[in-house]
Amino acid sequence: MKIHDTFFSLHRFANVCRKEIIENWKSLLLRMLLMYGGLTVVLVWNAYYEYGRWQDVLQMQDRIEQDIWTFGTVIFMIGMGVMGCLSASFMMEGMKTKNGRLGVLMTPATMFEKFFARWLVFTFGFLLAYLVAYRLADWTRMLVYMAAYPEAETVAQVPLLSRLVGDCAGYWTAFPTYEQFMLALSMYFFFQSCFVLGSAIWSKNAFVKTFVAGVGIVIVYILVIVMMHKLLLGNQYMWNMGELTENELLLLITLVSSFMALFNWTVAYFRFKESEIINRW
Repeated sequence: MKIHDTFFSLHRFANVCRKEIIENWKSLLLRMLLMYGGLTVVLVWNAYYEYGRWQDVLQMQDRIEQDIWTFGTVIFMIGMGVMGCLSASFMMEGMKTKNGRLGVLMTPATMFEKFFARWLVFTFGFLLAYLVAYRLADWTRMLVYMAAYPEAETVAQVPLLSRLVGDCAGYWTAFPTYEQFMLALSMYFFFQSCFVLGSAIWSKNAFVKTFVAGVGIVIVYILVIVMMHKLLLGNQYMWNMGELTENELLLLITLVSSFMALFNWTVAYFRFKESEIINRW
């Protein structure tokens, strides 16, 4: 089949996305169910612990719900980070075998379309699946404790939006300002992009290998920075942080993290573009 559009065709890209989802729907559904099961166990266990701490549950209902919502928000962020990186490491799992690489390379589409389709499924597609799994797990927690305490009036789902960013009427929020939220989001995509790159380099055991390589790089980087600081500056401070305001510093780190995420995705694409039927890596 001759490809006339040598880089990107929306119709062809839609067909590649459909092919990726149809061929992998069982594994994608299983992973979503595993996320739902894990989140349900954690949320129900925490609610059981919180309700069990107080003798008079009904009088302490508001206090209990606030603690449950705080815990649920923290678990949401931790789960999204860990499972997001794990999902990214599965991006090139179809390239583990010779037959798998042959099937990918013989698909009548450009390498960019095939990479972009996989990237879309395992990054933004994961976010959608994770949000659905978390909501289902939270609703399960609600149903369990509404049945256990039918007199309770304030059993409700975790208000994620208000608990993640902004002022929540004096209650704890993960990111009080939108600048902090954008920083956290950029850092999430940066770490996830590292595992996308790792999956393009190592098709087998990509999560473990990327994690080990990342830890090693960070340790070496810190040691080099500390040694250079000692040699060049002695006991002086490397950077006078008073020159930048907090918002400017957050913006700078956000921009650097976003750039590094784009850089990792780009390198992963070119590594994928060089894929061969016989894996030489």
